[in-house]
Amino acid sequence: MSGSTVNLIRSAAPAVMPGPAVDQAYQLLESEFSAPHMGALAELPDRGHHASLLGRASAQLSELYTELTSYGWRLVPRPGADHQRAAQLLRSDVDTLADVRGARADQGDDVGPLRLEMLGPVSFAAGLALPGGEKVLADHGARRDLAESLAAGAAEHVAHVRRAVAPSSLSVVILEPDYARVRTAQVPTVSGYKTLRAVSRYETRSLLGAVVDALRAAGADEVMLDFGTAVTAEQAEDFFSRNQARVDGFGIAVPLLGTPDWERVAELAEGGALFSAGLLRACEAAPTAAGPTGLPQVTDLSARLLQPWQRLGMPHSALGAVRVTPFGALDRPLLGRVSQAQVMRVATRIRDTAEALTEHINEH
Repeated sequence: MSGSTVNLIRSAAPAVMPGPAVDQAYQLLESEFSAPHMGALAELPDRGHHASLLGRASAQLSELYTELTSYGWRLVPRPGADHQRAAQLLRSDVDTLADVRGARADQGDDVGPLRLEMLGPVSFAAGLALPGGEKVLADHGARRDLAESLAAGAAEHVAHVRRAVAPSSLSVVILEPDYARVRTAQVPTVSGYKTLRAVSRYETRSLLGAVVDALRAAGADEVMLDFGTAVTAEQAEDFFSRNQARVDGFGIAVPLLGTPDWERVAELAEGGALFSAGLLRACEAAPTAAGPTGLPQVTDLSARLLQPWQRLGMPHSALGAVRVTPFGALDRPLLGRVSQAQVMRVATRIRDTAEALTEHINEH
């Protein structure tokens, strides 16, 4: 970290919303996450598979095409109705967000930063099938082609967002919830009787590097990686300590981190890394018997960051490297399965926590 004082902690809007009404969802999020907080091009998976995280990834492919089958998305030789539907939904979502932000700008509101979340090439290969039905992950050449296609298409998507929405800054979070399973041969074959061979560290670094480089070239101000788990020593070395495939930081699931995990976070923070900090446990997204929402109070959520930070002797100003959000790569789908009112309670609590943390570091 630099020696300059950092006096702002941003929150990031939820990247998943329930229901089919895109315009309404984006209006709600934009009203809660005005500058300096980070808005989101949120998914609304209730609209079907075409609007899911995997559907959005399929829509971003360049010169590769997909269709829906009984076992999910698979590659096909030419574009059909499913591919066109997914691409149309993604373009429409960008244009809807641009309209919502444009209307707010006309009323004098600042157009703040924006955050995009996208499925990374390693987890995409674990979820997408070849034309014959086996996963793309099973074929070295197909993995490479998929990453190159995703890199080119994601760059076009980022350029479209830049033109249409014109955010003050653009952060892209690459989600890799299956990365650890891919590296340790835990992804099952289509039959389910065996698991696919582990993909080497060298190759996963190369696949992700192609996408990271393309996003930067397309105008992403920040590129971060979220593996859904604590950052391992291997991941830190491959994606932050090395020159190739270097990213700006990582997603962390705060309630799941132990002392060794926080020590690695501290080392990365001292090296200038940024963090997308998911503050909630999965059980805290839905109403429970503990109260009307089951959500922790702002002070409790703040303590989840402050206490380990203080135990490690990190300066309060270093918390400026953190963007707080409800969930990371593994638990984010939960927000598509609760009510819109509950998601907005979660969103407001996260934003208020960011503002409380900002006030705290300014006082110290």
